[in-house]
Amino acid sequence: MSNVINLSEADKRGPLEVEEVPAEFPIPDEGCFYGVAGRFARDACMQSEADPIGVLIHLLTWVGTYFGSKAVLRLGDVEAPPRLFSVTTSTSGGGKGTAAAPVRKLMLEYVNVQLRKLGLPPALYRDGPMSSGEGLAWAVRDPADTEDEDGNPIDKGVTDKRLMILEEEFAAVLQAARREGNTVSAAIRRFWDSGSFSPLTKNNRVTVTDAHVCFVGHITYEELVKRLEQSEYSSALASRIIWICVRRSKIVPVPESIPVGRMLNYADAVAKAIQFSSDTNELSLSPASLDIWSNMAVSLAKESSPMSERARVQVLRMAGIFALLDCTDRVMPQHLEAASHIWRYSVGSIAYIFENDENEDAHKLLTALRKHGALTTTQIRVSVFQQNIKSATMNTLLKTLEAQGKIKRIVRPRKDGKRGKSATVFELTRK
Repeated sequence: MSNVINLSEADKRGPLEVEEVPAEFPIPDEGCFYGVAGRFARDACMQSEADPIGVLIHLLTWVGTYFGSKAVLRLGDVEAPPRLFSVTTSTSGGGKGTAAAPVRKLMLEYVNVQLRKLGLPPALYRDGPMSSGEGLAWAVRDPADTEDEDGNPIDKGVTDKRLMILEEEFAAVLQAARREGNTVSAAIRRFWDSGSFSPLTKNNRVTVTDAHVCFVGHITYEELVKRLEQSEYSSALASRIIWICVRRSKIVPVPESIPVGRMLNYADAVAKAIQFSSDTNELSLSPASLDIWSNMAVSLAKESSPMSERARVQVLRMAGIFALLDCTDRVMPQHLEAASHIWRYSVGSIAYIFENDENEDAHKLLTALRKHGALTTTQIRVSVFQQNIKSATMNTLLKTLEAQGKIKRIVRPRKDGKRGKSATVFELTRK
């Protein structure tokens, strides 16, 4: 049966009733929770209100910091170090901090102890705030250019440039980025790309090379939509971040931590992976992974969201982290698949957060198509917009939504089999 509404019937009923239906909250695929990271995320939520996907992204980002930039996945000229910038978003009190707590405890109280036993230094850790590019640069700075009387740098700089930041007020970062002259957005972009940054300041100039900075930010939906201006939404800053929706998974009156014995087992596994990464110079895709990547890369490259511009590199970075956690320098199919599932969840999160952050006409049309299936241009003009839209405006709207991959046009032959103009209908690309 056709989903196209009969126009005469629509006219009798009057304007179409457009129901305001929000996007569905994304649901993570079980494939996200691969390996030791997935087991820890599940375990940490057994007796707590934390969202497993929130715990998982905190752990992958934190562990990726400890791995450093030595073990890089290379694919042609593309380099994918285990370096992630991620932001968890929810309602106020929706579980962002709850998701961070078990990971902070694992890394700072358990993994750091295990690393010292192995003779390995833990990465630097800061709570933020990331208020300026100069502040970020100072935390991982090179030795100063100026020397003292003995020929030594006045400032010896920072030797270990692995830095993990837990920024629980990411709204403040976005607000600071909009201030004239503030360099925090530029610093974030440079640190994601190459780890090198040299702000052009007149005094106390700081240079950074080969730093390995990672962060997890926390922000509410309302703050994110308010602070992230349209220019930033489509900019390189946003596309360098993995956006993850979290929510309170359940109500637990008396939450419990993972028992000490199991925490020690997790810490031992993570510490061994960090030790492995310190002895590894390069990661590569296995032959089977290369076959999978050939199709996966094409699919990722076709994603239309401005926040998906770096989808392929994001997936490769996460896959490399999963591989290192398995103590292997070969990225296997299961590593790529786990990373791909997390990316799909991030895409779902972006849709959930920003679906309604579009112009009023586009929102009205997409909502009508979501409810009614398929509509002709006449039905769109008459029943959706009550003829209060110019033909040129509507044509531009339809072409724009087509280019964004949100809708598609279908030409259908006449039902009566006679010659004449075929019917053109529009429907959602993904129902």
